[in-house]
Amino acid sequence: MLAHLRLAFRTLRKTPFVTAVAVGSIALGIGANAAIFSLFDRILLRPLPVPAPEALVNLAAPGPKPGSTSCNQAGDCAQVFSYPMFRDLERTQTVFTGLAAHRLFGVNLAARGRTLSTEGVQVSGSYFPTLGVQPALGRVLSPADDATPGAHPVVVLSHGFWTAQFGQDPAVLNEAITVNGTSLTVVGVAARGFEGTTLGPRPDIFVPISMREVVTPGWKGFDNRRSYWPICSDGSSPACRSRRHAPPSTRPTGRSSPTSKRRCRPA
Repeated sequence: MLAHLRLAFRTLRKTPFVTAVAVGSIALGIGANAAIFSLFDRILLRPLPVPAPEALVNLAAPGPKPGSTSCNQAGDCAQVFSYPMFRDLERTQTVFTGLAAHRLFGVNLAARGRTLSTEGVQVSGSYFPTLGVQPALGRVLSPADDATPGAHPVVVLSHGFWTAQFGQDPAVLNEAITVNGTSLTVVGVAARGFEGTTLGPRPDIFVPISMREVVTPGWKGFDNRRSYWPICSDGSSPACRSRRHAPPSTRPTGRSSPTSKRRCRPA
């Protein structure tokens, strides 16, 4: 055995170029397989870190949408609704135990003398209660933070962002940070491991969706029923536990994704 190993090493030393190519090819293969498995795990295997991921669904409204449509990164175009339609559904639906909306947005953020560009997500006040996500510090957003457009300048940090940028300093509560030129007060930190409901992006902050006109200068459209932009999703539905009872306009999901939806587990 040792003789064979010595022969192999001598052969490798005699052909360094071939050895380097072989080692590099093996390293690239291992790295590619690890990356593919990580993506596969994230898309299909790993559930959302919420109490009942199998009971979550995405709502969809297939068909033409007259007016303007902004599909964003949080789902395909069938999953966007107008803001007034979302509020109508939120107020009148009786199928789900909760209904939420969200939309990703670009963020220029300033805090404690540092500036950075990152991603955030605008969420309805029902977002965290519907998902059952608890705060690691302070509180999460609630319907009271989403009651009046432009009136609630508050923000929740992701746990990863709190750790990386603030060193898990609890004094961050009630601290003001600047988001796209607007001062927002930190009211809480989301639970460790919760990175939103969208596959791929990892938002660092969560802002009330009713603050969109404030944190997106120049945008107007809360009253426009022909402007489709919020992703109406993550409604917690006991009916989703049995697919034959699921409403035809719902799609079982774990994370919003234009290409992959997590199936509900039958009860």
